[in-house]
Amino acid sequence: METNRTIELNEEQRKAVEYDGKHLLVLAGAGTGKTQTIISRAKYLIGRDVSPKRILILSFTRKSANEIVERIKSGIDKSLASDLKGQTFHSWCMEMIKSNPNIFRDHDFTVIDEDDRESSFKFLCGKKFKNYNKKLISPILIKEVYSFAVNKLIPLSQSISEKVYDGFGKGSTEGADASDPETLQIQQTVEKEIQRVKPLYQDIIQQYIKYKKERKYLDYDDILNIVSKTLKKDEAARDALSSLYDHILVDEAQDTNPLQYELLTSFQEKCRLYFVGDDAQSIYSFRGADFNTMYNFTDIFPDSEKYKLTINYRSTQELLDLSNWLLSESIYNYDKELKARRGKGNIPVVINSDGDWIEANDITDRILLSTTEEGLSFSDNMVLSRSVFGMRRVEASCIEKKIPYVIYGGSGIMKSKHVRDIVSAMRIISNYKDELAWMRYLMLWQGVGEVRSARIINNIIGENTLDDCIAKLIQEGLEKVVSSVLLNIIGLQDNPGEAMQRVVELMGDRMKDIYKEEWNWRKDDFPILQELATTVGSISDFIAEYVLDPKAETTGKWKGKTEDGVIISTIHSAKGLEAKKCYIINVSTFAYPTSRAVLQGNAVIEEERRCLYVAMTRAMDDLYIYRNLKSAHVYTINQESEKTNEKYFLNNLPSSLVNSINLTNRTNSIVEYHGAPVEIDLEDSFDFG
Repeated sequence: METNRTIELNEEQRKAVEYDGKHLLVLAGAGTGKTQTIISRAKYLIGRDVSPKRILILSFTRKSANEIVERIKSGIDKSLASDLKGQTFHSWCMEMIKSNPNIFRDHDFTVIDEDDRESSFKFLCGKKFKNYNKKLISPILIKEVYSFAVNKLIPLSQSISEKVYDGFGKGSTEGADASDPETLQIQQTVEKEIQRVKPLYQDIIQQYIKYKKERKYLDYDDILNIVSKTLKKDEAARDALSSLYDHILVDEAQDTNPLQYELLTSFQEKCRLYFVGDDAQSIYSFRGADFNTMYNFTDIFPDSEKYKLTINYRSTQELLDLSNWLLSESIYNYDKELKARRGKGNIPVVINSDGDWIEANDITDRILLSTTEEGLSFSDNMVLSRSVFGMRRVEASCIEKKIPYVIYGGSGIMKSKHVRDIVSAMRIISNYKDELAWMRYLMLWQGVGEVRSARIINNIIGENTLDDCIAKLIQEGLEKVVSSVLLNIIGLQDNPGEAMQRVVELMGDRMKDIYKEEWNWRKDDFPILQELATTVGSISDFIAEYVLDPKAETTGKWKGKTEDGVIISTIHSAKGLEAKKCYIINVSTFAYPTSRAVLQGNAVIEEERRCLYVAMTRAMDDLYIYRNLKSAHVYTINQESEKTNEKYFLNNLPSSLVNSINLTNRTNSIVEYHGAPVEIDLEDSFDFG
């Protein structure tokens, strides 16, 4: 992981830290001390007599925001430290909504999470929702189209084009080359289809918006959208809230989406905005992040400038030469050549293999050699993959060779079924009109199925108080459920830690019955949950924080008896991580970029390039790039093969930048292994959450 090494400011960093203009975008290349720069900027401002409470730190996870704030506090007067605040965009906006009922009429609404949002769309669509071709339309796809449109600030038709038809069709911003007759025909066909299905999407989305309003729900996207739109329309509200800050410092600026930019424009007159990020690490377009916003920064925010950080503290120059070359091959002009402060080192290695298992075996062999012959820890090794699926064989090989490891990527603790079960009771206390929480809570108990729970909810949802709802439940013969849980926490709205402890104790026996042998490991999550509940002031605050956990929060799951483990991560979960030795899986034709990306056009191809760049720049000392010659991703369609091979990122790789090794036709291991073989069931060994 990224270390806390102390870095004296270089001239590039010092210039950025001491910037005295209005707004600034700091384009910080990989390993150039991005976090150090934003911390130093805050300390510099405080040293210039700016009050810490007039400085806001925004990041994309609570963890990173808190870490930045704690490191700033370590260098300032303790009497000032408590006034400094670090938040995510969503927790910041939720705080504004809750704290200003005179501005936001939605202040008493309950926030629903992604599972609840999916359930809502499924409920509204029913089981027979079909398009004009009699094909089922996925409720999840409609949800994604709606969310994408909100975050990108684009029309519904354009969102359908990009999320459903890979960027083809009317309104597409970055489609494939339309000069090709075949592509043009596809465009025209897709445009007609979009116009046919658009009313269906529109109808369900309108129903969903009405459904939320009736039940006093806000979803993840509403939080930003409501604040942004309110501040745009209400000048008095804009003046009042923007006057709270003098400086807003935004971390990971490359991950911001147009809605977040729109939100921050309401603060540009009274506040100085300070963005730090790397355009070459913009890899979240599927979430709505817009790569072009960084290039348009000076247009979006008048009186602004751009500075660059190019001195890398993480990697050796040989590793940077390869990543610099990768960017130089792009159609975009990044104009950023990274230079290694550490000097020279080992040349990256490209390894050609005959298959996934040979690749996984070679990686784990090298990991064992690094610990036995080089004296490294397992955690000095990191394996990177484009997808969770791609990590399976390496994970299986680690299990076979008894190598401890930690996985980054996948669902976090708050998305686990058992946690959501427990939290459903607290959600009811927070908002007794939370129909989805009632449904989940009631169906946990014996004798209450889907039909009965729906009838009960229909009977109680119109009541005026939670006490009235409980009275109706008692009439239904559910005294035990009510008395043992809800009645025990109904008076603990302002003591979420105690409420969580009681819920866990009272529901423990039922959870054990439901999860059986799984309960032994599932129950270990609840001490963490109780600890989290003690950090907030009310059950409502806990619920808000619980659902505000970012969608792609990096999750670590240890596999082994020690906390020294190999890091196995998806590239999208690896930003901020680093290791002495990095192994990138399957950097092959049809994988970087995929055939699908080639058909979608340059914008998608270039994001694939940035993914590979992020992976390459995690390495500190050694980089191994595996090219799988028999990858499962390889297609046989000649036309796609030709298009993809032309654009394959490593096609023109200069031999001077890498050493090459062939593992073709190899079946044996490169190390002698004395452990007993272990039978592996890949599905059982892989944690699906």
